[in-house]
Amino acid sequence: MIISFSDLLVVIVMLAFVWIAVDWAFSFIAERREERRLRSSTRECHLCGKRYSEEKRVKLSTCPKCSARNVRGGHRKLG
Repeated sequence: MIISFSDLLVVIVMLAFVWIAVDWAFSFIAERREERRLRSSTRECHLCGKRYSEEKRVKLSTCPKCSARNVRGGHRKLG
């Protein structure tokens, strides 16, 4: 089977396109994983809105800015 020069160029362009698509997909998945990890380790104060990191996954934490008590997850009393 004889492959012409134009066929070779088309194959190279298609492989480059596939490479770019796969690279984009892997970076998109890694970015979502990192966002999910950050979201699970940070909290937002319900009074002042400050975001702060939290090493321990406790149910009740205190905001470093306004000293308000924040509950992890939904809480009926906070509205």
